[in-house]
Amino acid sequence: MKIILLEDVKGKGKKGEVREFPAGYANFLIKGKKGVEATSVNLARLDRQKQEDQAFATAKLEDAVAFKEVLEKIEVIIKMKAGDNGRVFGSVNSKAIADAFKDQHNITLDKRKMELSSDIKGLGVAHVPISLHSEVKATLVVNVEAL
Repeated sequence: MKIILLEDVKGKGKKGEVREFPAGYANFLIKGKKGVEATSVNLARLDRQKQEDQAFATAKLEDAVAFKEVLEKIEVIIKMKAGDNGRVFGSVNSKAIADAFKDQHNITLDKRKMELSSDIKGLGVAHVPISLHSEVKATLVVNVEAL
């Protein structure tokens, strides 16, 4: 019996796949709401769902590209106390950058998406890479200035 899997089934297949199963196991999947019979109506519904998912993924990618263009034109200024040698007292981490960005531009950035290898400990300009999408990476300019 052909079954459309509604969720991942370990060792049997992934969500959205159409697989052939013995009648007993197919009934088990159907009763457990892990699959539906592969009728023409259900196959059409699966195709429609795949098209919607593809359109959603494309829109999400386009949004990320548009946000990258905006983000790379913006500079974040962080003012901190600093010594004479140009080192700041403390350090600037991804949370501080996200908070300053929200305060200055009223846009929320996820601090977990920032790929800051180590905290910024000196005055000057730093370029912070941000992962907006699996295929889109942006660079945010952070300017650390003395108070």
